[in-house]
Amino acid sequence: MSSENMNYKLDAKRLDTILDSMVETVNKSKDQIFEIGEQSRAEYTNLVEELSKVKRETFQTISYYDQLEKQAKQARTRLAEVSKHFQKYGESEIRSAYEKANRIQIELSIVQEKEKQLRHRRDDIERRIGSLKNTTIRAEQLAGQTSVVLDYLNGDLKKVSELVEDAKQKQAFGLKIIEAQEEERRRLSREIHDGPAQLLAHVLIGSQILERVNREKGPEESSKEIAKLRNTIRDALYEVRRIIYDLRPMSLDDLGLVPTLEKYLLRIKEQYPDVDIIFKTLGNEERLPGKMEAALFRLVQEAVQNACKHGKPSRVNVLIEFRENRISLLVKDDGIGFDPKVQKENTFGLIGMQERVEVLEGNLSIRSSKGSGTSLSIQIPIIREEEGD
Repeated sequence: MSSENMNYKLDAKRLDTILDSMVETVNKSKDQIFEIGEQSRAEYTNLVEELSKVKRETFQTISYYDQLEKQAKQARTRLAEVSKHFQKYGESEIRSAYEKANRIQIELSIVQEKEKQLRHRRDDIERRIGSLKNTTIRAEQLAGQTSVVLDYLNGDLKKVSELVEDAKQKQAFGLKIIEAQEEERRRLSREIHDGPAQLLAHVLIGSQILERVNREKGPEESSKEIAKLRNTIRDALYEVRRIIYDLRPMSLDDLGLVPTLEKYLLRIKEQYPDVDIIFKTLGNEERLPGKMEAALFRLVQEAVQNACKHGKPSRVNVLIEFRENRISLLVKDDGIGFDPKVQKENTFGLIGMQERVEVLEGNLSIRSSKGSGTSLSIQIPIIREEEGD
């Protein structure tokens, strides 16, 4: 793959950086929304108080205007009376009546203008209160929605990087499977070539020798060659059976999981003589669906091989417990252990085991620490096949 194409591959760390930036931005936005909401709420409270004052002042102004109107009516009546009977009243009385009527009229104009301004102020405050109320409600809604977004970013969306990393691991695992399949084919090819093929070639050569010995030296000598050929054929048959067993133990179909594991673990003991392998079963042993027995056998095979090959243990305990609705598998060793938080390169054995467990809808957990060995626990529900399936 070219470096240009590599630039387009999803990178989990870069995705985490982007998500962290998004979370920071949304957090700032949430704070700003909260501040807007608080400011709007405070201004709303102040305006409500101011509106109450303006309404009281408006009411007082209207009341005062009504009083002035009565006074103005009386002053006009008085002015009309003294103007009509000016011979009866003196000049000072007429002037006083006129000035009073004029003063009240001016006061009425002032009070009327004040009332108009107060009404305008009241209407403006009421509009602003309505707007601020909507702003406060909207700010609360946005704050709630922002909290949901933050929870999503910090929760579900944060898992995207894990999913990406998991996808990359699975992609690498898939490639590793292909490589492993090719390597397995090469290994089988070498084993068949070096084992059964060579032995069968010896049988062919031996049959030719047998024919010549029988012709030249008689039946007694040929019987010795026949014994040699029999041993060679027996060895070839053993090699073929061993190769078949490595591919899939036939006893798994015939005898079941437990006897097959017993035979397999005996072979492992021969391969690793310094490791004490202890196998126990609990519960009522029963035959399981074929795919479950095959998967459990491979899980034990992988776990024990990993322990013996990498853990450097002196003891490996294998425990299978048959329960009513599930199978519990425990593989525990006293080896060097490892830190599960530190992901090593090419840990495809564990990934493969996780894949097998997930296919069976089970759970796999690993406990390990440096110097304290490793404990691998698997819980798999028993899904019994219907009769006739």
